[in-house]
Amino acid sequence: MALYIFAALILVFGIYKVFFSNRVPAGASLEPNEFEQKMKEQGVVILDVRSAFEFGGDKIQGAKNISYTEAGFKEKMDKFDKNATYLVYCLSGARSAGALNTMKSMGFASVYNLKGGIENWKSAGKPTVK
Repeated sequence: MALYIFAALILVFGIYKVFFSNRVPAGASLEPNEFEQKMKEQGVVILDVRSAFEFGGDKIQGAKNISYTEAGFKEKMDKFDKNATYLVYCLSGARSAGALNTMKSMGFASVYNLKGGIENWKSAGKPTVK
């Protein structure tokens, strides 16, 4: 009997690994390659949470700029769909991690941070626009 229970547990664990182990939990920090893959998903919103001045330099194509450190971040984010998927980045990953936590506390379901920010993105050879 114990052998059957053990075999069933191994089977359940195997099924879990096959179907769920490759999924990245919402709220995670993603490496540039993972972030780039998420960008290809339907309806994804890319948010650059740096200042408007910083946003005037290199940025990821299609990004919208909403500064995390300026007043009104929460009010601006309240206008966005809380069920959409958001990819958030800044210069080094610190402000975007803060923005991610704020967004999660506001009820945004699917938010991901670019680990190391746009500096890590560029170091990985990923494209930017001016």
